[in-house]
Amino acid sequence: MKTISIPVLFLLFYSGLSAQFLTPNISIDTVFRNGTIATIQYTYSHPLDMAATISLRAGARATDILDFNTSNATGDLGPGILPGVGEINWDFSAYGNQDFRLQVIATIAEPVDIQSLVNAVDSNALKSYMAVVEGVRHRSGNLSHLLEVKTYITSMFDTLGGLAVQLHSFDYGGYQADNIIGKKFGISDETQVYIIDGHFDTVVDAPGADDNGSAVVGMLEAMRILSQFEFEKSIKFIGFDLEEAGTGLVGSKRYVDEQLLPPEETVGVVNLEMIGYYTEEPNTQTVPGGFSTLFPDAYAALQADEFRGNFIINSSYQNSLPLAQAFNQAAAQYVPDLKVQPLHAETLLPDLLRSDHAWFWFKGIPALMITDGAEFRNPYYHSPEDKSEHLDFDFMRKVVQAVVATVAEEAGIVNGDAVIYDTDFFPNATNEITACKLVTNPNPVTDLLFLNHQQCNFSGELQWLLYDAFGKLHHSGTGPIPGTIDMTGLPAGMYFLQLRNGTFHTVEKVIKR
Repeated sequence: MKTISIPVLFLLFYSGLSAQFLTPNISIDTVFRNGTIATIQYTYSHPLDMAATISLRAGARATDILDFNTSNATGDLGPGILPGVGEINWDFSAYGNQDFRLQVIATIAEPVDIQSLVNAVDSNALKSYMAVVEGVRHRSGNLSHLLEVKTYITSMFDTLGGLAVQLHSFDYGGYQADNIIGKKFGISDETQVYIIDGHFDTVVDAPGADDNGSAVVGMLEAMRILSQFEFEKSIKFIGFDLEEAGTGLVGSKRYVDEQLLPPEETVGVVNLEMIGYYTEEPNTQTVPGGFSTLFPDAYAALQADEFRGNFIINSSYQNSLPLAQAFNQAAAQYVPDLKVQPLHAETLLPDLLRSDHAWFWFKGIPALMITDGAEFRNPYYHSPEDKSEHLDFDFMRKVVQAVVATVAEEAGIVNGDAVIYDTDFFPNATNEITACKLVTNPNPVTDLLFLNHQQCNFSGELQWLLYDAFGKLHHSGTGPIPGTIDMTGLPAGMYFLQLRNGTFHTVEKVIKR
C-alpha cells in the first residue's frame, strides 16, 4: 500500500491551516529558578501584531490538574502584551520544593469564526490519511499494519496536533492492546473533558475503509482543525483498540473502567462509527427489527425518501439528548447540506449498542454514535470489499464539519495559544515523590477507611476528596496521615479518593461494601 510520511502531511495541511487562521502563537524559551522564584521566558507573536492577554497556570509536575495559585505572578502578563519576548516571575514558596507543570496562555479578543473552521475541513486530507490507514488492522490477520496504524495515530497526535499523548495499554491474550489518547488541555477548566473517538481495529479479513477507517481519518481531520485553537474545557481524541474483538468493545470498556478518574469529568463523547458510505439509490437503507415501533418519525422520514442511504445517523440515549441537539443544530447552521437523522432512545435496541459509545451510556455519560448505519446501508460491511473506492469523501467531509462545529461550541473555543512545560528544578525531590505510596486499609471497606503511607516525604495535613464512580463528590476535608475517613452510610460501590498537598497528589480506588 502507498504510505504518506507524517512530515509531508504536516507541511501540506498544517501550514495551510496556520495561514488561514490569524491565531496567536506563544512558546516557552527557558524556565529557571532563583530560590523560590520561577522565571519563565517566552516569545509571543501574531500575524497582525495584535496585543494579547498573557496568563500563567500551574500544577504539580506531569499532572492533568492545574489548580495552584499563580495570582502572585509578576512581569509581562495580563492584557495588552505586544508581540516579542516576555518574562514571568512566580513565587512558588507556598508549594515547597517540588517541580511543576506550567501552562502559559496567550489569548486575543478577536472571536473565532466557527464557519471558517468548518470550511477548512478538507476531503483531500481525509483521502491522504486513508491512504495510510486502509488495510487489515487485526492482531492475527495483519499485525504489522495494525502496529503501523497505531504508530501513525500516535505520531499524528503528537506531530500534527501537539497533544499530550498517552497510551492506555493492557494485555489481551498475549497481544498488547493500546487505547491511544491525545489531550488538548482546557485553559479554564481542564477537568471538564469532551471526547472525539473512533476505533482503529478491523475484523480479520477486511481492509476496514468504512469500518472504521472513516472514523479514524475523520477524528484526525477534526484534530487537525481543533488543535490550532484553545478551549475553555479539555478535548481528548481517542483511538480505541479491540472494538471488534471477542464480544466487542474491549478497548472502550477498559478505558471506562480504568481511565475515568476524578477530578476529571467526561461531559460529552462523540463516537464516530463508520461515517463514509453514502448513496442516493432508493431502497439502500434498511433498519433493524423494532425500529419502526421505537422511532416512528424516523421510519416515516425514511419511507418518504424511498429508503435512500443519504444521511448521517445521530444516536443518543437518555441524558445525551442536549449533546445530540447541539450536534443537530451545529449541522443545520454550519453544514446545511448534511442531512442528519436523529435517533434518541429511551429504550435501547441491541443494534444501538454496537460501538464504543455504549460503555459511556452505561456510565451515565452523555455520548453520541455518529454513523452511516453499518450493514443496514453498506453492502461491504465486514468484508474484503470494505475499500475506500466505495466511500464518499465529500459526505465524510460534511460529517467531520458537523463534529468540528459541535465540539468547538460545546468545549468553548478561544482565539489563543497555550504551551505546557514541566520543570526540572528538584530532580531528587521528584524521585522521592514518585516513590511515595498511599496505603488504604481495609479495602474493600465497610465503615472506617484507614490511611497511611510508605516512603513519603511530606508533613502537615492533606486535602482529601471522595468521588463516586460517576464523578459525584460525596465527602471532602483535610487531615493528617496516618488518619481515617468515615465511609459509614455511603452506598456500596466503587469510589475514588483524591489526596493532595503542596508536594503530593494521588488518586486511589476504594471499594465500599
